[in-house]
Amino acid sequence: MTECKNVQEWKIDKYRFVKSDCIGPVGPRYYPISVFIGDKKQLGNASHPDSCIFTWQADNESYLTFNVCDNSIKERKPNKLLLEIKNIDSVTIFSNEFKQTQTLTNKEIEKFVTDWNKSKTRGYYPDEPFDSAFSVFPAYQYRLTVFSKAEKRQFYAYNYVILDSSNWKYEMSKTGDLKYIHNYWKK
Repeated sequence: MTECKNVQEWKIDKYRFVKSDCIGPVGPRYYPISVFIGDKKQLGNASHPDSCIFTWQADNESYLTFNVCDNSIKERKPNKLLLEIKNIDSVTIFSNEFKQTQTLTNKEIEKFVTDWNKSKTRGYYPDEPFDSAFSVFPAYQYRLTVFSKAEKRQFYAYNYVILDSSNWKYEMSKTGDLKYIHNYWKK
């Protein structure tokens, strides 16, 4: 059985961070950080990247950074900008594998816009650099570029997961269709 004991505690506003010293039945020691609001332990573990900073993902759409040295809290939420089909001039798709670009048809653009506008955040906010967001190499399979009235927006996709410039990941397929983004590429 795993044995843990609390070894350090920090407080900021209504949040309390507790560092534990744990050892499992066969493993090395590890030091999880738990988050409490009042006496109620919250889901997930926080990270403690330096002596002042704690990070914690409260839910899929709220990532909190706490600075216990200056007693501040910053919250990151997805800033998803919806697409309007009437404003789109064209959409291109670049294959990272083939190093080629193709243009989506009007029907494909409509589907992409609908799916993007309905998409939900996936998992946790990636604290790592953009190019490791998909945890694979190369970092993306396809790059989609949406051109509209003097604006250009890029999206990076792998299977059915898409990343916009905010670094939040979104699921474009409710069923987890691994071929979702491949279906836009014409052989």
